[in-house]
Amino acid sequence: MLLLFVAFYYSCDEEDLNISNPNNVAEPEFFQTENDFRLAVNGMYHPITAVLFWGRVIHTGAMLRSDAYNVIPFQQNTTMSTLEGQPGISRWAVDLYPQLYQSIARANKIIEEDASNNVLSGDVQNEILGQAHFQRAFCNWYLLNLFGTAPLVMKTPDPQNPEEFFPSNATPAMFNDAIIADLTEAINRLPQSWGENDIGRPTRGSALALRGKTYLYLENWTNAIADFTEVTTLGYSLLPSDNYGDNFSSNPTLENNLESVYELQYVAQDNFVWGADAPLTGSQSNWHIDYSPPHVSLDQGHVINPHILQVFEDNGDVIRRNRTIAFDYPGATGYGGAPFTEDFAPSIEVAQNLGVPALFSRKYAGLDEGLSSAEIPGFGHTLGTNWRIIRYADVLLMLAEALNENGATPDAIPFINQVRERAQISLLPNTLSKEEVEQAIIDERIMELTGEGHRFFDLVRWELADDILGPGSTVAEGRHPKSLAGPAAVFTTGQDELLWIPLSEIQANPNLNQNDGY
Repeated sequence: MLLLFVAFYYSCDEEDLNISNPNNVAEPEFFQTENDFRLAVNGMYHPITAVLFWGRVIHTGAMLRSDAYNVIPFQQNTTMSTLEGQPGISRWAVDLYPQLYQSIARANKIIEEDASNNVLSGDVQNEILGQAHFQRAFCNWYLLNLFGTAPLVMKTPDPQNPEEFFPSNATPAMFNDAIIADLTEAINRLPQSWGENDIGRPTRGSALALRGKTYLYLENWTNAIADFTEVTTLGYSLLPSDNYGDNFSSNPTLENNLESVYELQYVAQDNFVWGADAPLTGSQSNWHIDYSPPHVSLDQGHVINPHILQVFEDNGDVIRRNRTIAFDYPGATGYGGAPFTEDFAPSIEVAQNLGVPALFSRKYAGLDEGLSSAEIPGFGHTLGTNWRIIRYADVLLMLAEALNENGATPDAIPFINQVRERAQISLLPNTLSKEEVEQAIIDERIMELTGEGHRFFDLVRWELADDILGPGSTVAEGRHPKSLAGPAAVFTTGQDELLWIPLSEIQANPNLNQNDGY
């Protein structure tokens, strides 16, 4: 054996030992072809769709914070969704934050390489850059509305200038200016539709809707009206009443439908991978943990607060109620079409023991996939449901809000009525006052959009978060909306509008300050 080893050692050429990893392309060798840029664009989306951001964590950190959900506490997994999270205690903000910057860094690199390499031109260049500008705006929109004063990073830091690695906090105005500029660029470059192999990528309509939403949050009613109005001319439409539930289906033939303005793309996978930024693993939808009922959730689940159901009942809205809330009504079903009271018996018992109504989420809980609860793994990775970021119904309601706030109340009401007509409920009269329409929009957004991630942001921008989630709130049949988590689970004005910037970032960057209240 010794002689063989010696012979082998001296027969080896040193160059044979210096081999490169064929799966790792050095940066100077990349961005040389159109295909390189297309691959880079695909990689740009990865951090946002992966489990550490939209794949799961943003739901515990933002979506479940609203008053719709009375979350059953489960260790650190629920400290943000119950408004108890503090720096260094809850891990979720730490996971959310870097994913946004990873995606932004990849978008920055695509934009910069296009400017220096002269590889792209014409429609291909517009498609590549349009997506990069849209994605950078998308990430900055969530940085602004989740973290508020985070750094604004619009270029790759220069290794020769160390100061660029330690950015300071940006103001909301700086963020909004950058978001609007990027979305304007995207609007001018993105196509209105894509070919079959690229369905689901952002379109001109996606960029217009997000820019309109940005203007709406800024209370720039005129520009919001202009953007939303243009979206209404681009061929989107509401699905028929009987197909409202298609908006939350994992069936690929029902996803990316005429009502979808922008949705994140996911595929079903047999194997679950936690948090990896590797091929395909970013396309798992894992929020099933958070939206499924207690007897299915890997955490403890939650119940829907009864004041949410009451809005449906007051409006006679059966279609959207039955597709939004799983509860005991005539003909109600559970997983796989089983009778609700039988399939949900364990969760009903949990609710009864907690002293709260047995009302559970239906959207994005995997209830309409034709599978029993035993056939759906806890992480939900075999479902592959796309998350609908912006639907046409949302655009119509935002347009109505902008018109009403701009003094055009009679013009706003027909757009609300389009949404109500699809739900087969009574239309609003044209004689309503501005204040009455404001309340009608608040209620309509509950019925149309509960369970889709908009409510908490709405409460904050309407300055209603303290009224409904604050310490004095008793909207849930005399209880606080977060009553299951105890007296500390309340909204604190001047703090809980935003999440905290991770302590690791504060400690590593002397130019960075923590958000107020933390």
